[in-house]
Amino acid sequence: MRKILIILLIMLSTPCFAKTITGEIAKETAETNRIYDYESNLPIEGVIIKIPSKHYKTRTDKNGAFELKTNITAPTIMALEKNGYKPYSVTLGKNYNENTLNIGIEKTTPKDIIVETDMIHIGDDSFSENSANAGEFCLHSVGAFYSKDFSIKNMKNEEELFITIGSIIGIDTIEAQRMGQSHVKTAHSSAPELFFNGNKIAEIKINGDNQKIRVPDGLIKVNQKNNITIKTGRNLYKVSSIDYDDIEFTNLLLEIK
Repeated sequence: MRKILIILLIMLSTPCFAKTITGEIAKETAETNRIYDYESNLPIEGVIIKIPSKHYKTRTDKNGAFELKTNITAPTIMALEKNGYKPYSVTLGKNYNENTLNIGIEKTTPKDIIVETDMIHIGDDSFSENSANAGEFCLHSVGAFYSKDFSIKNMKNEEELFITIGSIIGIDTIEAQRMGQSHVKTAHSSAPELFFNGNKIAEIKINGDNQKIRVPDGLIKVNQKNNITIKTGRNLYKVSSIDYDDIEFTNLLLEIK
């Protein structure tokens, strides 16, 4: 069976753009943060906004407006959730409040598969304070890997399957160090690995948002149980015992296109 390895080099940065694109943030001159339907441009009421590391939650009002009444001093994940819409998350920089947030989100389609919307921590709960975004970790580890089963129905031969990882932090690879994301100076870790039905399809070497991976056609089981697994990396400098890299991620979405 063919295996395809996709190496992701996606830089973690404050996601503010001059132009609004689906699910992304644009700079606005208005004084209120706003979430709207990407297609209709109409405000969305009742969107749940979560800052997991702060245990903070709020909702949009009838105008799609919301306030973040919590202090953000370092890159921090903000997750959005609303029935009928694709889950979305973004890493806010410590200077996010210099501009209001204007976010367009997409409605789900009948073929979308929402695998996970919770924040997940994998590793061994042993990490340096210099690890990438370590100060934002908010959970205990569920182990060295995360695994979830799901079904794929009515996928046509010409269609493709994509996995989107909403946001991921804590990766301490040498690439993350070079990007200035990880400040661990004495060691680095192997990259977290993404598996589909037991086959490795990606290594995730950089912390970031909305990383999209195409699933090789030959691995997909239509109208059967499928599995997605994320395994964290290991400290490559420690040989006496296994030291797992602690990472956190949120929002796993499968899209058929």
